[in-house]
Amino acid sequence: MLGSNALEIAIGIVFVYLLLSLVCTVVNEGIANIIQQRGKNLLAGVKNLLNDPSFTSLAQHVYTHGLVGGVMENVNDDAKSNRLPSYIAPTNFALALMDILGSRGAGAVAVQKAKSDLAQAQQNLKADQNSQPLKDAVDAAQAAVNKVTDAAQKLEAQFTAAGAAAEEVKGLKDFGRIKAASETLQKALEMGRALAKEYPDPLGAIEEGIEKLTDRHTKQSLLALVDKTRRDLSQVARQLQAGERAVEKLGQNLENWFNSSMDRFAGWYKRWTRQICFAVGAVLVILANADSLMLANRLARDGALRAGIVSAADAAAQKVEKDPTQAEGARKQLLEEAENLNLPLGWINSNTSKDQDPFQTERIPDSPLGWILKIFGLLVSALAVSLGAPFWFDTLSKFMNVRGAGKVPDTTKSASSEVKTAGA
Repeated sequence: MLGSNALEIAIGIVFVYLLLSLVCTVVNEGIANIIQQRGKNLLAGVKNLLNDPSFTSLAQHVYTHGLVGGVMENVNDDAKSNRLPSYIAPTNFALALMDILGSRGAGAVAVQKAKSDLAQAQQNLKADQNSQPLKDAVDAAQAAVNKVTDAAQKLEAQFTAAGAAAEEVKGLKDFGRIKAASETLQKALEMGRALAKEYPDPLGAIEEGIEKLTDRHTKQSLLALVDKTRRDLSQVARQLQAGERAVEKLGQNLENWFNSSMDRFAGWYKRWTRQICFAVGAVLVILANADSLMLANRLARDGALRAGIVSAADAAAQKVEKDPTQAEGARKQLLEEAENLNLPLGWINSNTSKDQDPFQTERIPDSPLGWILKIFGLLVSALAVSLGAPFWFDTLSKFMNVRGAGKVPDTTKSASSEVKTAGA
């Protein structure tokens, strides 16, 4: 019986921790939504990933690219500031990054190919220097080199202008500046795409675009991914290596790179959440007088309260056992049923009569030792609440499973029913 009471006391304490954690989660999500913490965390991650801490280069280009910036809230409303996206699809990130890098590197690829064509034409002319068609081919190739070189210079100047426009944007709140930076980048991308279409080499253009980045971790990471892509395609037919297959494979590698990085950056958000949850939980615990020592004392003395809490917890556990997807609904059910329980929460003045506080567990301490125990109990509760609702819901379910497995058999049942129950 003693073991059963101890288990029920533990269930009661975990039940209260869970309720407070649920309230804490709601408050935490509200704070995160107001200050756009998820969006800020994602932005910090992308800035770190793309080596753009000042948000004036590649990271901002990605954010102002249509595939990413187009999904920002208020992006088309000049009267409102943009709201940071809390999620970027890996595919969109990879496509935007390849478009930016490929467009910028298209000029170098075009010049290389034009010069290669000129060299080939000149080589052909050496074999027959009196051939007018070959002379015309050399002249045409030279004109193409001049034209492409001029176009590449203009392309680089446009990307420089896009970088200058990016430096004027200090964040994502000034819609006018963001719009100007986005339009400047769009012009650069259009020029790059035109050159890439005329002199196609998607993977080569992306590699040239990477070469123009600052020599930091982003450049090295991207070059490593390009090399990996080439190795992955080493067994593929040559006609596919220079085509869309190479870009598709690179896109997959970029998506994997982004996903693995976002898993790490998610840890930043979890750490922030734990800190905020502890702060909110501490305030909530103090306001509710959710002293762990007091809770254990009250539950040990009040069998009716223990029974009520165990009944509510058992109903929620059974609901989840029948359908694991109903965990959220079970938590809401716990909150609703908690309103009908006389939980030992709140502050009662030390002068309160015994009729108002028959268990004398919720009174304001009237001695130094009482305050020490009170502060200790509140601190334990605050730390417990900071662990989060999912943790305590899983813990509560495990306690209920242990209790269910240890129930004393009903002596009114027949022997055959007991055998069936044991066999089940």
